[in-house]
Amino acid sequence: MSRRVTVNVPDEVAERLEREPNVSQYVTTAIRDRMRHEERLSATQRMLADAGYQLTAEGIDRMRTRLAEHEARRAARRDQGQAA
Repeated sequence: MSRRVTVNVPDEVAERLEREPNVSQYVTTAIRDRMRHEERLSATQRMLADAGYQLTAEGIDRMRTRLAEHEARRAARRDQGQAA
């Protein structure tokens, strides 16, 4: 069973969708992927909570910053290795 849904999207998204032969399938796949991601995140949070850990927005932001800094250092080392 399916239902028709009308949504408004930014211009760049609409332009991308115009290149798809089957917009409904493309959007459905993207949303299902997002739903699976949210389910995995929720399961991970429950598992961590059961182990005594609590995820907070601040902690997640702190870790994202640390990971970005780490990736920047790795990229810089790679670039230095290629320049040598």
